[in-house]
Amino acid sequence: MNATQMIRLTVMWLLIAASNGCNSQSPREVLTERATAPPAANTTPKAHNLTIYGYNYTDTGIGSFEVDGQGGGNVMVSEMDSGGGSGVCCISIITPMVKARIINIKWTRDLDTWCQQEVVLEPPIPSDAKRLEVHFYREGRIEIAVTGSLSGRMSSPPRVQLAAASEGSRHQDKKLNINNDSKFARCKLGYR
Repeated sequence: MNATQMIRLTVMWLLIAASNGCNSQSPREVLTERATAPPAANTTPKAHNLTIYGYNYTDTGIGSFEVDGQGGGNVMVSEMDSGGGSGVCCISIITPMVKARIINIKWTRDLDTWCQQEVVLEPPIPSDAKRLEVHFYREGRIEIAVTGSLSGRMSSPPRVQLAAASEGSRHQDKKLNINNDSKFARCKLGYR
């Protein structure tokens, strides 16, 4: 195992441990443990092109984000009834998905600093998969979810319902807006 693979495994372990209450298992052990039974022999794999939706529960707008290299657009600060971003096409998922998959999320809040975080997408995936939701939380954590039909809605309602001073700011007093991007992510000047 080379140094890059070791670093990636360590980061993945830290992210999984943080989401599991500091579980001491390695990322491979956790992903292996979370794998579901293989699909039935008569199950035909199906590709789903999912629309990407961003939800921003942080204090400031996200200038741009990507999911596994696919552009997700910008994501303004989420409000009581909207997630902050509109749908952007597409990322592909094959179902049935029998084991967890690592998804790479990149984003910037300005044009200079980009952050990157790996997030685990857990099976099962709905058979009517339509959307990949990316939820950015104030403490620096990111969660993803695949959703299907939503009774005529274009996107799911926000998981956290918060007021906002403006599209780009949670608080009127800018000093109250906190940025925790580097708490769980690697951030660097310039796109990499």
